[in-house]
Amino acid sequence: MNSKITTGIWFIFFGIIILLHNFGVVNFNFYAIFKYWPLIIVAIGANLILQNRKFGTLITSIINVAICIFLMIIGLTSSEKFSFNNFANINIENSNDTLGLQQVVSLPFTDDIQKVGFEVNAGATALLLDSHPSEELIKASSPSGNMGLKLKVTGENPLEKIELINKIKNDSSPGNTINFALNKNPIWNMEFNIGASSFKGDLSAYKLAYLSINSGAASIDLTFGQPNVGITTIEINTAASSCKIQLPKSAACMIENDSFLSGKKFKGLDIKEGNKHKTTNFDNEENKYIIKITGAANSLSINRF
Repeated sequence: MNSKITTGIWFIFFGIIILLHNFGVVNFNFYAIFKYWPLIIVAIGANLILQNRKFGTLITSIINVAICIFLMIIGLTSSEKFSFNNFANINIENSNDTLGLQQVVSLPFTDDIQKVGFEVNAGATALLLDSHPSEELIKASSPSGNMGLKLKVTGENPLEKIELINKIKNDSSPGNTINFALNKNPIWNMEFNIGASSFKGDLSAYKLAYLSINSGAASIDLTFGQPNVGITTIEINTAASSCKIQLPKSAACMIENDSFLSGKKFKGLDIKEGNKHKTTNFDNEENKYIIKITGAANSLSINRF
């Protein structure tokens, strides 16, 4: 009983906050509360200790409500901004450097490019991946005059990695969008580090070996085709986010779910082994998906088509 009440409190808290934030009633700073994520472990520990104890449900409820109130105060009052410079593994140029920024950027495709990395670091931005591949290696554009784009390339002959850099001129201006399309011929290793953003795309036409998504307060809606490069690994690390994934019914897939206090709906993954869910054909197929999900307070759904 305690666990259901605890989960319910957190769902109600994040649901109300996200709803009010989306409708502009409040301006909630989701990034500011991320560093307090150990409080979720405290809440879980209190739930385990007080389970089946006298007044345990009441005490657990008070603890969780107190944590929610604390996070609400931080989120509503903190001016701390999302910055990828806070992460050691992410290198982004000085935000004041606007040299070379353009509304449309692209790189030509050459036949010697067989495998390439692609990295995107974006804050409050909507990312839209075109389902129709580009004849070029990459083409990206921003319809908003509030944003400029730049491509940073690593390696040559052949090219090894592309980093799509975006700079927002006015942080308070809404409607920042990046539209991009990739070439379908290379095998792609992708990494998306996004803040309070949305990411929607159809990757069915692409050869995907690896995809990593690190996000907070984001809306993710992705469609994948049949796996075609052996094992395709997808790692999703999110907090207070909505994540929808569409997979073909016949695609072999295994999900490793380590997400706390999250709602989940996994269709067509009938075999359950601990925190792993997999399709009946997973062990026998050569081409397959392995999806690893971590985070907290998310809405997760895997749909089959």
